[in-house]
Amino acid sequence: APGENITMCWIPAGEFMMGSPAGESGRSEDETQHRVKISKAYWLAKTETTQAQWQAVMGNNPSNFKGVNLPVETVSWDAIASAGGFLSRVNERAGGGALYSLPSEAQWEYACRAGVSDVSDNLGSVAWYDYNSGGQTHPVGQKQANAWGLHDMQGNVWEWCNDWYGTYQLGVSTDPSGPASGLARVL
Repeated sequence: APGENITMCWIPAGEFMMGSPAGESGRSEDETQHRVKISKAYWLAKTETTQAQWQAVMGNNPSNFKGVNLPVETVSWDAIASAGGFLSRVNERAGGGALYSLPSEAQWEYACRAGVSDVSDNLGSVAWYDYNSGGQTHPVGQKQANAWGLHDMQGNVWEWCNDWYGTYQLGVSTDPSGPASGLARVL
């Protein structure tokens, strides 16, 4: 089954400060810091989905930069998460025992931070980005993993979350999932 080729990492339940401190480089106005509780542990893919994984499930490769171990790119949220999309096909082939889904924005950021408050330290050792990528994607898993074993949480390609884009719920929140509807999904 395609899911067998997706290595997963266990992400423990816990709390963190979601958003960015006022002085953090690259911070946007809508990233007000607030405490978030993740009440249940969950699994998250160790790396971004590769083009080989996408091809095996979807039968095509929409990426601009081609390579079996490169992350798939130029895919819409619908192509991943809607009925008939990548995740629904993986779930069908997994035989009902597993349920793959996109993380919420809170789950994604919690996993990205992996217990660290400033994820911009030593960016070049953990991420392909403007200043070290040569303007192209790179094979997944080449940079250092974070404390929970996840690679490429920063850089390489944008990653979709399940949430609709919207203003953060301030104050302490538990398992936030964003607004019920909106105009765009969270990247």
